[in-house]
Amino acid sequence: MDLFSLSNDPPKITDWISAATSIIGVPFVIYSLVKLIKKDKDKEAQISKLASIAGVLEGQTEAMLKQNELIAQQVDIFRNTSILKDNNVEGVAQLRDIEEKRLRLSVRPQIRIIGSGYKGYSGEFDIHLLNKGEVAYLDEIVLIEGEVVLHSLSIPWEFEKGAERYIFGRSNGKLHIKDTSYKIEVFYHDALNNRYQLVIEHKGTNQHAKIVCDEAIQ
Repeated sequence: MDLFSLSNDPPKITDWISAATSIIGVPFVIYSLVKLIKKDKDKEAQISKLASIAGVLEGQTEAMLKQNELIAQQVDIFRNTSILKDNNVEGVAQLRDIEEKRLRLSVRPQIRIIGSGYKGYSGEFDIHLLNKGEVAYLDEIVLIEGEVVLHSLSIPWEFEKGAERYIFGRSNGKLHIKDTSYKIEVFYHDALNNRYQLVIEHKGTNQHAKIVCDEAIQ
């Protein structure tokens, strides 16, 4: 039935029933759409969670491989030196150095970029981080160079294993944010107070932000 058509005949009871049925059906359609959207958002959240879990497992695998390499070095030292009988000073020093590396590795955070984007109309940009390793304590986020302003830094920050967070900023120059180059320095420490320096760079011209340095500092 066309509710908007003109007619001189009075509406019949069946017309009223049909119209009422159509109107009653509207909330159900809206409810179904909301459920569908919610399912999509739930799937997106689940995919994001699975990606984080996969990242953590990848980080654990990397750490395990490095630990195995260090253990192999220790075994090699025992095999090729008379460290126990002759108190080999050089061998003891090497073992001590390897143990220090293994200890540091056991608490080492692994901060990675898993995405970056921008909003051209506002000049905003964001860098999406994931910690694949052990807990990191973010101490400072500093702009080294570039015509941008960082904001919403939330520092200090306990960046837990498997957690995600963003670095936000906006352009303060004449260039479009996608063409703006900048470099950001992140200082953090681990559970044993070993300190690290992470440098993120964006070279503009539609390039993605990337980590160009991640090293321990004294």
